Amino acid sequence: MTASLAHRGPGERAVIAAGTSVLGAARLHVTDPAAPSGPYTTLSGAVVATVNGEIWNHRELRGELAARGVSVPAGPDTAVVAPLYAAFGAPGLGRLRGMFAAAIHDARSGETVLARDRFGIKPLYYHAPARSTLRFASEPGALPRTGALDRDALRDYLVLGVVPAPRTLSRGVQKVPSGSAVVFGPHGRRSLCFAPPPPLRPGAAADPGAVRAALAQSVRRHLMGDAPMGVFLSGGLDSAAVAAFVREAGAPLRTFAMTFPGEGVYDEGALARRSAALLGAEHVEASLTAAELPELITACARHFGEPFGDSSALAVLALSRVAARHVTVVLTGTGADELFLGYRRYTLGAPPPGTRAAAHAAAALLPTSRRGALGTAGLLARKLAASCAVGDPAARYLERLAVVPAAWRARLLGDRAPAPVLTRVRDAFRGAPSFADGARAADLAVYLPDDLLAKEDRMTMACGLENRVPFLDDRVADLAGGLAAREHGGGKRLLRRALRGLLPRDIVRRRKHGFAVPVAEWLRGEAAHVVSDLLLAPGARLRDHLDGAAVDALATAHRRGDDGLGPAVYALVALEAALRHDG
Repeated sequence: MTASLAHRGPGERAVIAAGTSVLGAARLHVTDPAAPSGPYTTLSGAVVATVNGEIWNHRELRGELAARGVSVPAGPDTAVVAPLYAAFGAPGLGRLRGMFAAAIHDARSGETVLARDRFGIKPLYYHAPARSTLRFASEPGALPRTGALDRDALRDYLVLGVVPAPRTLSRGVQKVPSGSAVVFGPHGRRSLCFAPPPPLRPGAAADPGAVRAALAQSVRRHLMGDAPMGVFLSGGLDSAAVAAFVREAGAPLRTFAMTFPGEGVYDEGALARRSAALLGAEHVEASLTAAELPELITACARHFGEPFGDSSALAVLALSRVAARHVTVVLTGTGADELFLGYRRYTLGAPPPGTRAAAHAAAALLPTSRRGALGTAGLLARKLAASCAVGDPAARYLERLAVVPAAWRARLLGDRAPAPVLTRVRDAFRGAPSFADGARAADLAVYLPDDLLAKEDRMTMACGLENRVPFLDDRVADLAGGLAAREHGGGKRLLRRALRGLLPRDIVRRRKHGFAVPVAEWLRGEAAHVVSDLLLAPGARLRDHLDGAAVDALATAHRRGDDGLGPAVYALVALEAALRHDG
C-alpha cells in the first residue's frame, strides 16, 4: 500500500506494527529531512500515529505538552500528533493548526482514529468491509476495489462533477469528512467533528489591519521547511497576495503560471507575467494545448482513483509537472474566494420578478463560448435561467453549481430524484442570515474540500510536489469567515483594503477571472476524437449506469455548437476514464 503512494512520498517508506495494527508512511522530504520518517510513537509506545501533511503550530504544542510533563519524541512537526492525542484524546486534534490526514492507533483503548484537517486540505480514504478489518490511505488507489457502484454518489457526481465526502463511487470505499474523525474500536464505529467551519460572530466588524497581519503570519508559517518553494500565480488578486507576502518574508520568490497559447480570454499568462514582474519574481510558465488532452485525461483518472469532472485539474497537473523540476512546495491562493466572498454567484439571492424570462432570452441570444467576448455572459445567463426555476435557496444554489443541467441529468439517470448532497447544502443554508452567507457555508462544506482542494492535492502530489494554502490558516479563516457577508462588502472589498500598499494598485483592483480550461472548444474541435473514443464507443462503461441514448444526445448537442454543455461532456469523459482505469 505504501509503495503505491511513492509519488506522494518519494523520499522513503516506513512501516510500524502496533499490536494488531500496522501503519505506514511514504515521506516527501520537506521539513527536517534527516529526521526519522515515521510513523511516530509516544515514548511509552502506547500511541502511534502516521501523518500526511504539516503542523504549523508544532512548536507551541511541544511547549504546552512539555509544561504538562509529556515528552515529544524527536522528529519533524508531525511527531507531535501521537503525544498530543495521548495527552488529550480526540479533543486534542482540535488544537492542531495545519493541513493533515492522520491515522492514530491507541493501544490503551484498542481504537484507531482517522482524522482530517479543518478544511479537508489533505485527503483520507478508508475501506472497512467488516468490523475487524480497516484499511486507510491518502488515495483510493491504495485500497481494494470492492463494492458495487454507489448510485447516490453517481447522482452527486452529475451535479458537482465530483463525489463529495463521505461517499466515493464505490460502495466499499469512503472519505473522512473535513474537520472530522472516524473512530474504529472494540465497540464499533463512531464519528465526531473536532474542527467545525468558522462560526459567524454577530456584530463583528471588518478589520483590514488584522486580516493583513494574519495573512502575513500565515504565509511565514507556510514557508516552514527545508525544501525549495514557489507560488502558483494566476492573473488575479489572491495568488499575487500570497506571492507578495512571500517576498515580504524575505524568502526567494519563484512563481509558476499556466498559459493556453492562442486561447484568448482563457489565457491569463500575460497578467500573471505582469504580476511576477511587478513583484520581482523568478517566473516560469507552462503551456497546455488540445494535443495534450488525451494523455492528461488518462493521467488524471490514474492519480485521482475516482471520477473527477473539473477540467481545470488538467492544467494543475501540467503546471505541477513543470514546477516540480524547480521546487518541492508550492503555495496557492485557494480559499480566498470562499472566505472573502469573491464569487459572483453569491449575489444570486432571490431572483427579482421577470429575471427568469430575461435570463432565458439572454441565454438564447448570447454565445456560450468563452473564446468570444460575450461568451462568459452567455454562460452566466444560462446558469441564471436554470437556477431561477428553483424556489428553495439551497436547491437554487446547487443548480447554479451544476455541471450537468437538471434536464440532462434526468435523461441520463431516468428520473428526477434530487442529489443526496442537497441535504448538506440545505444544512449550510439553515440559519444563514443571507443567501451569500448560506452559499459560502455550502462552499466551505462541499465545493472547497471536494473539488478545489482535492484537485490541488492530487495533481501536485502526483508530481511529488506539496501544495500549501495560506488563506486557510485558522486565524485568517476565523477573521474572514466569522464576518457576515454584509460586513465584507462586494467584490472582496475587505481583502482588497487589507492588501493596499502591499500590492500595486492595478493588481488590487483586478476583477475576478475564473480559472478555466477551453475544454468545451477542444472536445468539439481539435480533440473531438476523445469524445468518440470514450463516450460514443459501443463498449463504454458508463453506459452500464447511464442511459446510452441520452449520452449520445448530449454529445451531439455539444458537437453542434453548444459550449454550455462542455462541462457536462467533460464530466462524462472523466467518468468513463475513471471506470476504465478501475478495470
